[in-house]
Amino acid sequence: MVCQTQNDYIHEWVPWKGEFLKILLELEAYPEPRNFTWCGNNRVYRCLDCLHQPLFCTECCQKSHESLPFHRIQQWTGGFYEESALHMTGIQLHLGHGGAPCPHAIAQAQQAAGEPLPMDDQEWEDVEDIKENPKHLHPPVGSRYLTIVDVTGVHFIVVNWCECENAEAQYIQLLRAKLFPSMFEKPSTTFTFAVLDDFLRDNLECGMSSMNYYSKLHQITSSVFPHLIPVRFGILVPSVGISEGSIKIDTMSFYGLRRMVIPQAT
Repeated sequence: MVCQTQNDYIHEWVPWKGEFLKILLELEAYPEPRNFTWCGNNRVYRCLDCLHQPLFCTECCQKSHESLPFHRIQQWTGGFYEESALHMTGIQLHLGHGGAPCPHAIAQAQQAAGEPLPMDDQEWEDVEDIKENPKHLHPPVGSRYLTIVDVTGVHFIVVNWCECENAEAQYIQLLRAKLFPSMFEKPSTTFTFAVLDDFLRDNLECGMSSMNYYSKLHQITSSVFPHLIPVRFGILVPSVGISEGSIKIDTMSFYGLRRMVIPQAT
């Protein structure tokens, strides 16, 4: 039996090179017809993480991603696709009721009435040089939002907490949604369980540091403006301390307890 080398495989592929390139270029063009078959509206968004990269109008994009808020999307400008974000479609994260809006949420009623939401300067972190950021890297204006770190990048998402009389603490609401908070009190940054698992694997198998891993997430979030992504890699480093009156969680050590208590599939 003759073993093929890497060069042999490349030579077999060369005759199909043109066909591969043609399809790759077609994927970057705007497909026809332009009207979305579900609603008839103009399709301006496409999702990079959904199978077949489906196209959506703004409303359909929002509804289709209510349970997939960390997908990456692009917006058609008339000549090409540019990076965008789901929070620009109006998507919001509802906690405490299995993804449904809290019936006692005051924030939603105020926002619907056009009243400004109360803000706590210590609770919600600002992003430096926000005016210089591209639109999809702007946090939602006038709303309470979380910075959520996922394997698909860093996301700004408007959050609506459960405000029922017997509502659980905010960090508990986040944990029930498989979001690991960086602080017990007034969390402003969270990590999905998926990104923490992914970091642990990269650290174990590839020896990747938290700084290098977060730099990778910068590139995933925006390959053009990675330097404009908020710096959060320090939270991944094992360190317990007091920050602005709030208890900072040793993210990886606490999350590591989950991996010891809950058997991991192999």
